[in-house]
Amino acid sequence: MNRRATFIRDGWWMRFFFLILATVCAPASAEPALNQIQVIGSHNSYHIASPPELFAKIVESNPGAKSWNYTHPPLANQLDGGVRQFELDIFADSKGGLFASPQALELAGKNEAKAIPHQPDLLSKPGFKVFHIPDIDCWSNAPTLVLALRQMFEWSGRNPKHLPVMILVECKDQKEKTSPTVPETLNRSLLMDLEKEILSVIPADRILKPDDVRGGKPTLRESVIKQGWPGIESLRGKFIFALDNTDRTRDLYLEGNPSLEGRLLFVSAPSSGDPAAAWFKCNDPIREQEKIRDLVKAGFLVRTRADTNKPDPEMRTKAFDSGAQWISTDHFDTGAEYHAGFGKKRLVRINPMSGSGDPVEP
Repeated sequence: MNRRATFIRDGWWMRFFFLILATVCAPASAEPALNQIQVIGSHNSYHIASPPELFAKIVESNPGAKSWNYTHPPLANQLDGGVRQFELDIFADSKGGLFASPQALELAGKNEAKAIPHQPDLLSKPGFKVFHIPDIDCWSNAPTLVLALRQMFEWSGRNPKHLPVMILVECKDQKEKTSPTVPETLNRSLLMDLEKEILSVIPADRILKPDDVRGGKPTLRESVIKQGWPGIESLRGKFIFALDNTDRTRDLYLEGNPSLEGRLLFVSAPSSGDPAAAWFKCNDPIREQEKIRDLVKAGFLVRTRADTNKPDPEMRTKAFDSGAQWISTDHFDTGAEYHAGFGKKRLVRINPMSGSGDPVEP
């Protein structure tokens, strides 16, 4: 029997055909999905420390304020450095001017008050304001939500191929004991105003929304479990918004749309079985290590923290090892002696728990 007949008889031609087909059609590398990367974010991203003289006076009446003595770079600078997750504390100010004259200005006195970064013209206008605590720790590199979003959106326009930027929004309305200002109580209407304010700066098609992930599934949770998250290449240049609150504010936001139908922000759901389950806030990677790992293995997104108030090597290691996709820190400067980063000045990598493949560009 000649060689050609033997080749056909033994089926080698079929094996040869499929080998060639696999070689031609196989992708060079699989695109990681959103849940298969790990990103460093900034805690209280807007924060500016009070001037030294004023800070000393604040600490006298509030010893716990010692942890507030830090200043972060402007938001666009953080983005330039590779930060891709931000945290903004916001207060409703539907009429404007509620926070325009903080008590700290009086406490500082005339001379010291001149050194305080204060923008009364911005604070007098209606809209959500961005800072930590009324009257006493209220200095911000972006005093209004519109300004903060505009700074990030303009940066995005200059860098359209960036990884999706997650913005964690904490809605605050509790009165601080040492502050005379009474914040506006949040309600469903104000939460809808929050969505409108976000959309006044960032178009809907530049935001990954719960509806985009759910697709045709009955619930957001079912889609995440069965279909997973979009690939990061399809999300470059986009933003993701998540509600930090796990209290009555979250319940108000879920009211009438238990699977976040038609909503703009994801929420940290009450449980992994909840219809809105997609993303979770688990701030303690030491105590919640197994919980975070289980959530990540199930396909959910998680945000945790690498430190609280001071450098914490153990907490940083646990956060990295947990598989949480977003890790927030006050120490994201990779040029500093202590920092939360992945080496070689990188603030993003393939997730060690859920992903594999080549390095990811921020």
